[in-house]
Amino acid sequence: MAERRRSKGGAALAEALREHPVIASVRDEELLPEALASRCRAVFLLSTSIGRLSAVGDAVAEAGKLLFVHLDFIGGLGRDEEALEYLAEKARPAGLITTRTGLVQTARRLGLTPLQRLFLLDSQSLTTGIEAARSSRAEVVEVLPGIIPRAVAAIRTQLPNTLIIAGGLVRSPREVGRALQAGASGVSTSSTALWNLEPAAFAEAVRCGG
Repeated sequence: MAERRRSKGGAALAEALREHPVIASVRDEELLPEALASRCRAVFLLSTSIGRLSAVGDAVAEAGKLLFVHLDFIGGLGRDEEALEYLAEKARPAGLITTRTGLVQTARRLGLTPLQRLFLLDSQSLTTGIEAARSSRAEVVEVLPGIIPRAVAAIRTQLPNTLIIAGGLVRSPREVGRALQAGASGVSTSSTALWNLEPAAFAEAVRCGG
């Protein structure tokens, strides 16, 4: 089966992850400058306010990095199509992170790459998540927690053309390396210690058991 053509944001994210497989996950905006100064080529913004969208978008663009924004955690902003249109206009992100599948098509219409989050609680949630990603034709999927290589490998087998991001609870170079070896396209983490490591360090950590 031919590989589905990626959106502009999806293609840019794939290229960014080839340069550096770690995504800076920013839960506290005070850490945004550190993320922008890091080796990471992409930023997942998980917390900000409606009044800060333009400034954040400008800062990330000036740093030459990709911005993905979690709509559900923007203070003062709604969770509907109008809110998404406002977000796209003000922050100009490459993509949208949301658990609201109803906004996926709206995101695509606005030129944003939607990222679907899969929370793995048990084997049933893994099956359900894979089916949900197929139904939404997800181009990017974030698997949480990202420290379960077996689950990452299972999703890679079932969704071979999808960018798979392992996120949540990833704290060591070895955990990053194991997720990548299992088939993850990249790893999102709020651990600032991982943002500036050389990509080769992750495979080395697996070999050395560190």
